[in-house]
Amino acid sequence: MMTDKSPHRWSLEVIPAHADQVAVVRGLVEEIFVTMIPGSEPKTVLAAIETIAALGFTPVPHLAAREFKSAAQLDEFLAGIRGLGIRKALLLAGGTSQPAGPFTQTLDVLRSDAFARTGLRGVAVAGHPEGNPSDPDSRRSLEQKLQFLHAAKLEVEIVTQWSFSPGNVSDYISSLRAAGITETVAIGVAGPASLKTLLKFAQICGVSAAKEVLLKQGFSFGRLLMSNKPEEFVAAVKGTNRFHLYPFGGLEKCARWLEGQKAATAGAGLPPTGTS
Repeated sequence: MMTDKSPHRWSLEVIPAHADQVAVVRGLVEEIFVTMIPGSEPKTVLAAIETIAALGFTPVPHLAAREFKSAAQLDEFLAGIRGLGIRKALLLAGGTSQPAGPFTQTLDVLRSDAFARTGLRGVAVAGHPEGNPSDPDSRRSLEQKLQFLHAAKLEVEIVTQWSFSPGNVSDYISSLRAAGITETVAIGVAGPASLKTLLKFAQICGVSAAKEVLLKQGFSFGRLLMSNKPEEFVAAVKGTNRFHLYPFGGLEKCARWLEGQKAATAGAGLPPTGTS
């Protein structure tokens, strides 16, 4: 049974262009999620998946519904990940408001004939502790996806947007449990980076609460070049030991930070920090 004192388990997210740089986190994470950013070509994502697998990690590709231009393109991509032996993927609507093709939401992909042929054993879906600007009823959307995935007998994990409010994410986990949602929740954590960098990503990602906290921190310390301290956020989160790192400050900096967390855990006499 998981407790707040259980060793932390980490996964990491990278863009396809950084796939050849992930060796720096070997031994610190096992699963590496590969993003499908707006405008990216599916073949680029497939190449990144292959690179990451060759480096000894378990790639978890994003399936961004609005990025697929046609059912045929979705079918081709899903056949590609099946050919690479992928058994888990993160499904989400995508970062653009205008769909490139017929798929406008995650459920459209889940209900497709192509998805039924993927052979996936596990699916991660997006969670939004601070709401989703493009979906005013994100909780209801999550419940609908979980209902579908349960009926399909797939293993499910919830991976959240990054946040700077441990209270918000702890309350989010509590509310899921109160609603009978028992899936593992991987809380998104912004890796060490300057506050200026984090403000930029907060604006891009629509993380309003995080942006407010960053602004307060920036003004309070008098500068926007100070690095954040994700370890303080992680220590204050209640209800999960599963975390997902967004390496906004770069993979090298995140690797050093994860190494520090591993050393701190060993120094405290606790079980070593685990990989996902």
